[in-house]
Amino acid sequence: MIFLYWFTFAVNLLGLVLALWLGLYLVSRSPKYLIAWLSALTLWSLAGIFLNVLLAINPPPQTYNQPAWMHFMFPFWPAGAFEGTTNSWLQGWSWVAAFALWNHATTLMRPGKLNAWRKTRILGGYFLAILAIRAHTVTPILYFDVRGNPLYTNSLLPGPWYPLIVFALSILVIMSLTNLYRAARETPASLPRHQLMILFFATLIAGLGIPISVGGSVMLWPIPLVFLSMAEVIPVGLIGYGAARYSALVEGRTIRRDFFYNLTLLAIVAAVYLLASFILVRVYLAPAIILVFVPLLAVFTHSLIFTTHRIIDWFFYRRETRRLRTNLQHLVRLVGEGAALDESLEYALDSLCTSVRASYGLILIFKEQSIRQAAGYHWRKGPVGLKKSDLTCDDVVHLAPGQFSAPLEEAALLIPLYANAEQVGAILLGRPENSSHFAPEEVERLLDHSDRIGDLISIARRKAQALDQIAELAKAHQASIPNQLKTIPDETIEAVLRNMFDYTFLADSALANLQLVQAHIPSGQVTHLDRGRAVHAIVVDALEKLRPGPTDPRDPPPREWYPYLILRSAYLEETPNRDIMLRLYISEGTFNRTRRAAIRSLARTLREMEASVT
Repeated sequence: MIFLYWFTFAVNLLGLVLALWLGLYLVSRSPKYLIAWLSALTLWSLAGIFLNVLLAINPPPQTYNQPAWMHFMFPFWPAGAFEGTTNSWLQGWSWVAAFALWNHATTLMRPGKLNAWRKTRILGGYFLAILAIRAHTVTPILYFDVRGNPLYTNSLLPGPWYPLIVFALSILVIMSLTNLYRAARETPASLPRHQLMILFFATLIAGLGIPISVGGSVMLWPIPLVFLSMAEVIPVGLIGYGAARYSALVEGRTIRRDFFYNLTLLAIVAAVYLLASFILVRVYLAPAIILVFVPLLAVFTHSLIFTTHRIIDWFFYRRETRRLRTNLQHLVRLVGEGAALDESLEYALDSLCTSVRASYGLILIFKEQSIRQAAGYHWRKGPVGLKKSDLTCDDVVHLAPGQFSAPLEEAALLIPLYANAEQVGAILLGRPENSSHFAPEEVERLLDHSDRIGDLISIARRKAQALDQIAELAKAHQASIPNQLKTIPDETIEAVLRNMFDYTFLADSALANLQLVQAHIPSGQVTHLDRGRAVHAIVVDALEKLRPGPTDPRDPPPREWYPYLILRSAYLEETPNRDIMLRLYISEGTFNRTRRAAIRSLARTLREMEASVT
């Protein structure tokens, strides 16, 4: 009996701590996402079930007169519960609230708009919950055996309203399962579908608590109450992690490292508080209930510490300082999530391959002169055995059978990934499932996806560079600017083009060290503005060399005019990109690829002009 008591206590305490922490984690990571809030409310409602058990096996003395405010803290407890037996605590927090909230959350997970039928199901779920809770609080839905042991489910005998509770719970569980199953079936990408199936099985396990309750209360089977608690603890963990992962996938984030980092930290803090509480119980004969509430306080203090800091900052710091402290806190979280680039690429590749029914897919990232496989879709053949030069290209390439050696002999499409003017990797796709090649409209759609993947890699690299720069700020080191410029990187050209009318920026750029620029500065003019004007003139001169002819072309212009017109319109005339695409009748993907090629041509032109001077 002692073992059963402590086992029941440990399982329910674990469920209570996890439910509260997971709910706080969800709303802190996705505060503007309604599904995250509904999932958190579901978890907090499930926490009430574990609190029921913990209070039942550790009740306050029956001679103690509970103050009136206790009824406001426990709103779902039926009338007279505080004056009843220890078993009366078991009927405290209602299960129905959790499943009504979960029905709402799972309805929102389904693709498509929230139509009238779905709204009716949501309102119907809440109506069942309100009806069941009302019957719960004003009438005894369960009759109690005073001699019953609260460690077993047969200590509760069903009352006249018990079938209503079972019916409401069953309907809500079935509706939630239906929502999750249809959402998984209608979701094309495999990663979100996998998360939805996890939530489906978690809901199914949670629904097992209904037959366990019926078996104990109606059939009077002596089922240990810990089995009922375990049927809810497992779904709490699965729903909490699954909902957090699903919310992150929908928002384009990853949470794996951040999630387990915070979980580990919480476990350490809660263990310290639990040990201190256990010592108080054993040595100072404190009531055992402090083993519940003291670790619970650790969850709140650990989870809300950053929120509390932001609130207190309003009283002690100015606006600029508050913004800096908030950005630093976000940076701390960014360091944990930034290492999960591969997980983001895995999700992006999954969506890309699913949209065109590719047999397999690979994302390969350049790292100096080598390549690294960052993500794979239906790929189980090991290393690809390619070099960086094998994947370097300006535009999409249709591959012939056997163009690459095994295991890539069936690769059908090579899509370069660019971040600004630099190729940072490539996507390799196997042949589509029911065709020998990809259709032109499918390729165009893939190019739009590839631009976003390139941006994702670029953002990750900028994050890493920013972190390196922050680390370097702690050192009293200042890199010197070289007197001579040996090469002209494409990134330098793009930065100069984006700031063509900022002479101060141009004077401080690497192009200011060109001999071509020095020769262009008139004698006697040595200010930084003079250098900036010289850089501006040299770049404009080089850009004019890209002009295919002396007169402007007809409308629409021929294709050979695209590079010159794009650079002139975007950077000299500051025309919005969308207007340029409309004038040239090209897509966003074609615009970005042409712009990158034009920047490379401009950089090469400047290098050749510099070589002619030196």
